[in-house]
Amino acid sequence: MQDLMAEVRESIRTVLDERCTSLAVHAFIDGKASVDQDLRELAKDLGWLAISLPEAHGGIGLGANGLAVLNYELGRAAAPGSIIATSVALETLARSEVSADPAIAELIVSIVEGTTSLAIATSFNTPHADGAIRLIGDASANVALIPGEGDDLLLADLSNAVADQVVIWDETRSILSLPSSSMKALAVLRGSRPVLFALYAIAIAADSAGAARGTLDRTIAYMKQREQFGRLIGSFQALKHRLADHQVNAKGCDELVWQAAEQFDNGAKGALMWSLMAKANVTDAALRIAGDCVQLHGGVGFTREYDPHLFLKRAWLNEALLAPNGALRDKAASAFGEALKNGHEVLEIA
Repeated sequence: MQDLMAEVRESIRTVLDERCTSLAVHAFIDGKASVDQDLRELAKDLGWLAISLPEAHGGIGLGANGLAVLNYELGRAAAPGSIIATSVALETLARSEVSADPAIAELIVSIVEGTTSLAIATSFNTPHADGAIRLIGDASANVALIPGEGDDLLLADLSNAVADQVVIWDETRSILSLPSSSMKALAVLRGSRPVLFALYAIAIAADSAGAARGTLDRTIAYMKQREQFGRLIGSFQALKHRLADHQVNAKGCDELVWQAAEQFDNGAKGALMWSLMAKANVTDAALRIAGDCVQLHGGVGFTREYDPHLFLKRAWLNEALLAPNGALRDKAASAFGEALKNGHEVLEIA
């Protein structure tokens, strides 16, 4: 399994290094390239959305580990588009009871083949005051997963809904706002909210860990070239200490993501707890790393021409998705207390 995961990671990274370069991402945010659409086509042609999908639905069956690998590499490249939304919603849909319905099974196939795009609610907690539902996804999204009653989710048809584009700081992804009354429910996913919460948290954490690694690698490369006072700034001891701290924190982010994914795939009792803690802690760490990488670039770090702002804005959006980190920590603490009460061991490192 580890060899297969390494091959999958390397294949995704190779494609993104070639097709999602810094120049390509900057061209996208300047409106001069459709990198997001190109990546959607690549995801379809290379079967990226099938990586985590259960074998029963034609996937490779790598589960949460596969989901984490895909989103980690997308975050590392600051890749435009909303593959994170489609990958999480698709995996949740495939794991629900409604996936046995022939119409839903056909929908899953169409998503993997790229003819249908899925969106997902940005938050599953407090509704917006205006009654609208915010979705992360492409403007072309046909269906979406949104909150239902209790632990239920709704698969909603967006074909007749009129979406407004929400202006956000992360220019590589898009948020849509739709009135809930304009969406038609296609199916109810009974009791699927905990599964979605875990998968969503893992994907966000993976994207954030990848973004932290991406901005850190580019900052180190920059510091090996930039001179100040006749010396490379990467040779200054105080700056090296900061980078060393970030390397340690970035490695911790990676390990927390893989721990959460492994717990989920093993069906461990602490899977939800680890997933929520991964999202909360990794997004916090990614923000700190990305923020300091702006500083380590010096004055140019604040300009659009350089990369640090791409990762910082991405980290900001990731922190805001799903639920506030404080709420997730509270939920994780409750899950931990419940596990202790029932005599379950949930702190073992996978």
